[in-house]
Amino acid sequence: LIEGYTEYKVETKTGLGGTKICFDALMNDAIDFYPEYTGTGLLVLLKPSAKTIEEVSKSPEKTFDYVNLEFRKQYGIQWLKTLGFNNAYALMMRKKQADELKVKNISDLKNYLDSK
Repeated sequence: LIEGYTEYKVETKTGLGGTKICFDALMNDAIDFYPEYTGTGLLVLLKPSAKTIEEVSKSPEKTFDYVNLEFRKQYGIQWLKTLGFNNAYALMMRKKQADELKVKNISDLKNYLDSK
């Protein structure tokens, strides 16, 4: 994104590993920034109480605001504006099994499980 939209030269470091490795590299000035999901920042790095998670998970905006504020307080790190995509989870099922069980969505799966 940076090289595509600015005149800045970028050195890309790939294969750093997971969130903790990237975050430690950021904190130790080994990298300048890296992309991270707000949910990962919340759950993996901040690790707030279940009550806080429930409260801030009501909307992407609440999650972002909380994560940004807490990272500023705890680490002196500012989260920039989101990149504009969502990392939603989905369930996967073998097609043959889904066809046999007539499962096309979560509601179908729930109905199937409730019938057992």
